[in-house]
Amino acid sequence: MFRITSHYNLCQKLTGLYDTTKECFQYKIKECDGACIGKIVPAEYNSRVQEFINNNSFDNQNMVLIDRGRTVNERSAVLIENGIYKGYAFYDLNYQINTIEILRNIIIPMQNNRDTRNIIQSHIRKSKSLKIKRF
Repeated sequence: MFRITSHYNLCQKLTGLYDTTKECFQYKIKECDGACIGKIVPAEYNSRVQEFINNNSFDNQNMVLIDRGRTVNERSAVLIENGIYKGYAFYDLNYQINTIEILRNIIIPMQNNRDTRNIIQSHIRKSKSLKIKRF
């Protein structure tokens, strides 16, 4: 939560990470823009929160998550269409995935459920090598 709060310039008091009746500690050291004491309008702050939600959720989105594969010469791909997990694939680096149709042909179909969505969302938040391609 601290990493997310810092990355999206959110307030530790408003996210529940810092319990106080006054301004948060980050405001005192000039790392918070004063959302906790009303120095910025709620709409501006809420847009940052919405940006976090949009970046870490895939409801009604079409995207391919590309990451490392099982070997050095391999990549993995996870296909999500309309917010539904369709499956995964591994492909050789020499094999070019230029269109979504090529990916659909090599994908291993999997079941979409709450657990798989949670695992994928957790991986999106934690992985540093992950590339997200939206279509």
